[in-house]
Amino acid sequence: MSSTLASTMDAPKPTSTARPAPAGADAADPAEKPLPTSGVRVRRMRRGPLLLVLITAAHLAMLLSYAFVYPTWAGYDEAQHVDMVYGLQHGDGWPAPGKKMIASGVAATSDDFDRGRYADMFQSGGKRRGAAPFAEIDPTPRGERRSFAELGGPTPVDDGRLSNQMVQHPPMIYAAGALLLDVLPGSDDWSYDTQVFVLRLVNILVVGPLPVLGWLAARRFGLGEPAALAAAALPLAIPGFTRVGATFNNDGILMLTTGALTVVLAGVMRGDLRRRTAAWAGLWFGLALLSKAFALTMPVMIVAAYLVGWWRVRGTGTRSDVPKPRRERLGSWWALVRSLPWVPGVLAVGLGLAVSGWWWVRNYVLYNAVQPNGWAVNPPRREPLLLPDSFFTWFWYFVRTMISRFWGGLGMFEPPQLSPIAIVLATVVVVGLSVVAMVGGGRHRPAGPDAAGPDAAGRSATAGPDAVAGSAGAVGSGGTAAGSGVLGREVRLWGAASVVVLLLPVAFAYLSVGQRSWADYKLYTRGIAVQGRYLYLGIVGLGVVIALGLCRVLRARERFGPLMVLVGAALMQGAALLAICSYYWLPRQVSFTPARIPDVVSAIGRWAPFPIGVTIATFVLAAALFVAALSAAALSAAASQPTGSVLADVPASRSRPTSPEPAVQAAESATAGRPTDHTSSDAARTQ
Repeated sequence: MSSTLASTMDAPKPTSTARPAPAGADAADPAEKPLPTSGVRVRRMRRGPLLLVLITAAHLAMLLSYAFVYPTWAGYDEAQHVDMVYGLQHGDGWPAPGKKMIASGVAATSDDFDRGRYADMFQSGGKRRGAAPFAEIDPTPRGERRSFAELGGPTPVDDGRLSNQMVQHPPMIYAAGALLLDVLPGSDDWSYDTQVFVLRLVNILVVGPLPVLGWLAARRFGLGEPAALAAAALPLAIPGFTRVGATFNNDGILMLTTGALTVVLAGVMRGDLRRRTAAWAGLWFGLALLSKAFALTMPVMIVAAYLVGWWRVRGTGTRSDVPKPRRERLGSWWALVRSLPWVPGVLAVGLGLAVSGWWWVRNYVLYNAVQPNGWAVNPPRREPLLLPDSFFTWFWYFVRTMISRFWGGLGMFEPPQLSPIAIVLATVVVVGLSVVAMVGGGRHRPAGPDAAGPDAAGRSATAGPDAVAGSAGAVGSGGTAAGSGVLGREVRLWGAASVVVLLLPVAFAYLSVGQRSWADYKLYTRGIAVQGRYLYLGIVGLGVVIALGLCRVLRARERFGPLMVLVGAALMQGAALLAICSYYWLPRQVSFTPARIPDVVSAIGRWAPFPIGVTIATFVLAAALFVAALSAAALSAAASQPTGSVLADVPASRSRPTSPEPAVQAAESATAGRPTDHTSSDAARTQ
């Protein structure tokens, strides 16, 4: 993927002269002044990547901390996911729906959480009714914990319970986990909790790059360094995501592949219609199809991204108010259809289907369903009844539960949970910034003689896809303000369409969950399968949108964006850990105080698969890295110069180029800070 993202990752070369305007641009931004001196720019570029490293490191450390905070089997359906790995290790293959019974070795300990002695507290919030939390339970001593083989091995249980429904999902992450355990010497003899922790590490490594993907997507989308770093920090601000990423499941691989696809499509929307870029999009789409069924909606996102990119490359110069004869109009429409990005679009979607479409065709051929019911029966439901029986009853439950479980999702099902105040505030902020990003709120005023200043270049650099729309309106095609007004409006529409494309994964997941929940509600009058974690697949695109909205709101102070997101993340994670530790890791009738921290850590350490020193070191490392990231963001925001890159998103040409490649190169050279080279050999590979 490095070749596709080269233009984003290349640091601008130090220079003290103004960057030449890309070819085909109608007007340079009058606010853009000569760039800062090379020394300032070198410090700026170093500060950005360092903060990205700290954000990613803090993200990984928080994931490791949550892997200890949540004991073995406390993840969503974690026993069933681990059982799929264990079955592949022992030659079970991939049974048909209803045929995969959980292994006795897995059920021996996981049943305590699902139907045994911890179920009332863990599944049903029974601590409020007097059930003992983990802090009051003495787990099996670490030295006496046995392996899956010693606990019953792969022999399936035969007590009449439901089958393992995970056979409905593609096998990629389970095959990866089985392969890892097979190559680790002696893993079959490790205690069960050690084997599960290794699988948790697999998921942590899978979701670990998401901050980097958020940064890359923002840079390819045309945002500057502060906005890109704000996008990178978003995963830290969602405790429910940290919880999901820290346990073993198949959600993580879907987040990674969808995030990588978003990075590629962010460049596509800025005009990168090359075939090699389409090949990368197809590869990531194919891998996403081997993760989970939510990826089946990705072709819509791919097609939409290519249409937006084509719109950008094509420009608006072909319009005319002069009526044309019918034959000429028909010819123009045919030329328009022919100019659509058929080749890269078909290549991206077709390659993904070629890589992984076979799995879903197999399901339809064997089970007459693209995604079959993993149980093969309709199981009894234990979710709460929603009365009175009406659409509005279900709808209100669905909306508030999705919001609550998106941010929190800390228990099974509800407790522990974040404060409603934190959930509402976070939701209002995210929705508000998304709306600002979409409608273009906070756009810069047209630059004039008094617009110059120390932050002028930084403002135009980081304001996003339509940052220079206003200034471009000052000088239009042929020097008319009216023509530039059309250009500014066109660029704003392009920016809104791009934001919609970035939000499509979240939107489609939300609608898919709602459709299924409503269908089940009509059958059972219960709120079923309403999980906010299903929205995490779009976390990279959501991060870019929020960063764009935050940049527009802050305007000349966009360098404070990363610090604001990290402060919000610290507050959200602090509130989440307070709720988790108070519910799971403190005795009944005991409230949390700072003096109770040693008791909490000691209780967590008793349940952990490793000596307590490992648990303590992990918590200390996470706290230190979080503080380091906050400090670096504060120092960056307090710098006398804005920390944004000199990136400027110049509108596409109003006159349609003979080949899309010059516009592509113009966008890329603007991103990388390099002059445009229209002689690139890649022109021959553009559709």
